[in-house]
Amino acid sequence: MAERVSVDDLGIWVTRPHGTTGIPWVEVTRVSVYVSVLPPDGRRIVWMDATHVSGEFVEINSLTEGFDEAVAAVASRSDRGPVDLVRLHSSDPPVEIYRAEE
Repeated sequence: MAERVSVDDLGIWVTRPHGTTGIPWVEVTRVSVYVSVLPPDGRRIVWMDATHVSGEFVEINSLTEGFDEAVAAVASRSDRGPVDLVRLHSSDPPVEIYRAEE
């Protein structure tokens, strides 16, 4: 079984062969997306970072099943609107797609 990310009313979850982990929304402070390019072949990977109230974070990459849907689901929880992942470049700063209300 491959890794799969999902987003629901309770939080952001990653399911792996050994179980499911994640962060409940009440513990998420912000979520951002960014791009990296990996050597040696220049493979482009999009990342989503979900930051926990403790400062710890969960990184999920675009190789994970359900990634695009998860990014869209997180972005829909904020007033920031959808983000075009195709237009992101590795030179761009992280794009915040969700911030908890203070």
